[in-house]
Amino acid sequence: MKKSIACAALGLAMAGGAFAQGVQVRGLVGGGFTFGGDTIATVTYDNDDDAKVHAGGLIAFNGGIELQFTPLVSAQAVVSYHFDRANASNGDVKFERTPVELLGHFRMNDWFRLGGGARYTSAAKFRATGYASNFLADVDFKPAWGTVVEGEFFPLKSFGIKVRYVSEKFKAKNSPNPNAPALDGSHGGIYFNYYFP
Repeated sequence: MKKSIACAALGLAMAGGAFAQGVQVRGLVGGGFTFGGDTIATVTYDNDDDAKVHAGGLIAFNGGIELQFTPLVSAQAVVSYHFDRANASNGDVKFERTPVELLGHFRMNDWFRLGGGARYTSAAKFRATGYASNFLADVDFKPAWGTVVEGEFFPLKSFGIKVRYVSEKFKAKNSPNPNAPALDGSHGGIYFNYYFP
């Protein structure tokens, strides 16, 4: 019995090692622009122009790893910093959060793949500084789960352009109204990623 268990353990270890050797791992960095979601705040400037801060905007920077299991199938683990803000000489407003995404992709051909997965967003918060803080309250939001659907084009082997849609909603922490509607952070976006060799 002990010999059988030892042989089985050795077999599993060898299989795991062979699998690990067959998986290609590479890092990625990138960023993008996103559009959509509820309007959180509107800032009006002295010249009557205005800027809106959205729950789905606006700029994201990301980094992570990609696992290539087969020529057609891959997976990614990505961490991002995602924010939208409006700046003025006498104050700023900003909505920021830190998403983590676990994504799977299937390559359709040499230059395009489809994919999607889960998105977990933490540390979501709205902040107003300077003059804006007289009218807008700071708000912290609960962690939220969302979903991602995307397609990625490869004009170069190490450079990808993602077009994506994210569905997610945020609930304020310690809200006095438990029935308050969730803040819709759903958005579309375009990302540019560099994949290390």
